[in-house]
Amino acid sequence: MTENSDKDPIQRPSSSPEGKRTRLNAGRIALMLVGTVAVVAFILYATIVFYGLVKGS
Repeated sequence: MTENSDKDPIQRPSSSPEGKRTRLNAGRIALMLVGTVAVVAFILYATIVFYGLVKGS
C-alpha cells in the first residue's frame, strides 16, 4: 500500500520537493495567464481609445 501512496499525487505530502515544484509551476502558469489577459485587455482598450480619438476629430 505504501508503494501506491508514493505514486499517487493526492497521497503524496505537499511538502515534498515534487509537490513544491508542481505548485510553483502552477503559480507561474497562472501568473502568465493573468498577465497575458491583462496585456490583451490593455491593447484592446488602447485601440478603442485611439479609434475614438481618430474618429472624433
